[in-house]
Amino acid sequence: MIIKDAFRSLINSFSKAFFYWLTFVLTSMFIFLFFNISMSDTVGVHWINNDNGIATTVTVFVIAVCLIILFFANDFYVRNKSKDLAVRLVCGATYMQLAAYLLLQTSLLLIGSIPIGVVLALLGIPLMNSAVTALLNEPFVIQIHGSAVGVTVLILVMIVFWTTYLNLAFAYRNSASSMLNSRKMTNPLSGVEFYKNPRKKKQTKWKKIFIMALFLVPIVLLFITDGMAIPLSIIGMAGFTIMIKQVLIPFISKTISEERISDPKATAVLGFFRSDLVIMRSNVVLFIVSSVVLIAIVMSPDMTAAETMLALLSYIVMNVLLSLAIMFKFSTELSERKGYFLTMEQIGYLKEDQSEIIFKETTLFYGFTLAVSLVYLESIMISQAMRGALRGNLILPLTAFLVIPLVICWGLTLYYYRSVVFKEKMQRMRSE
Repeated sequence: MIIKDAFRSLINSFSKAFFYWLTFVLTSMFIFLFFNISMSDTVGVHWINNDNGIATTVTVFVIAVCLIILFFANDFYVRNKSKDLAVRLVCGATYMQLAAYLLLQTSLLLIGSIPIGVVLALLGIPLMNSAVTALLNEPFVIQIHGSAVGVTVLILVMIVFWTTYLNLAFAYRNSASSMLNSRKMTNPLSGVEFYKNPRKKKQTKWKKIFIMALFLVPIVLLFITDGMAIPLSIIGMAGFTIMIKQVLIPFISKTISEERISDPKATAVLGFFRSDLVIMRSNVVLFIVSSVVLIAIVMSPDMTAAETMLALLSYIVMNVLLSLAIMFKFSTELSERKGYFLTMEQIGYLKEDQSEIIFKETTLFYGFTLAVSLVYLESIMISQAMRGALRGNLILPLTAFLVIPLVICWGLTLYYYRSVVFKEKMQRMRSE
């Protein structure tokens, strides 16, 4: 009975299950390729008595990010099934039955994703060997290691059991009634203060200048110093993390509260954008930090071809997976927007106005994420090209590996956003 229900639920929520499955496929493919390279004799990541510090650091970083990405995908999938879980609780299902139900669905998706991911990796190895040989100007061959399959399966199985535990905890913490109703959005103004004391305001101004300098000065130093790309990037990303919370969000809030803009659509766009930054700040920071740090590692001197390939593969796939993670998180929060748009409709916003607001908000959010990433990435690559450490013709493909996944996820988010808002309205109009 539970197996039949699990199959039926996957079919009924096919689009959400497909994205969850796709994340498993891409993660399986990437982890398999990654461990084939990291466990090769050239790189030499052996976990015990390992001397390759850079490769080990990249490996641990990549595994941690993959875990985070799958947790975001799982959160998107389970929260969109909260009503289904609530109905089962109301009908008398126990938490153990709920755990078995969720475990079956996740296991089915995993079983259908690991073989496909490994096959896609095997099919893509010749193409990757040719591409990397052309990029690095030296022969490169990815050798297949049997242990890589075992490590891939082991990591993903551990993820399944861990996510099932989190899913059960989600059902346990939330009653059936709370899961049947929409969750409250994070208050966009939480933690935002407007200072009235002039002296305090002056102190805050100098603090903001320092934070901005922490973000911008490393960009200048990238062109002046040599071999400091990684530490400077880390400092800059620390400044960026603080800047979002203490500079950008308060600035947007102050702009809205002081009515500096007269266009109501622009006000709505800024308000939603502020909410996006509050809710998804960790996702944005993780995406930008990952791309910047990994590209800095790719640009590091004295790296072998295999080590460069390991970092380059991590950079490319992390951009894809973290773009998906942003899309999942964004989409998870969209169910809360229906009420806001219904209210906007009642106070006079037309469908065309709401569609324009959705487009501008989504574009502003993804454009902001892309712009900050490109500021640092282009600075790192151009500074290295000026020193002769990077061929100029590599800047465009490396930039494309960042831009294309984020643009695709922007399009998918925009489509899903509009379907969530306007599909609800169409159903309401038909019922009337």
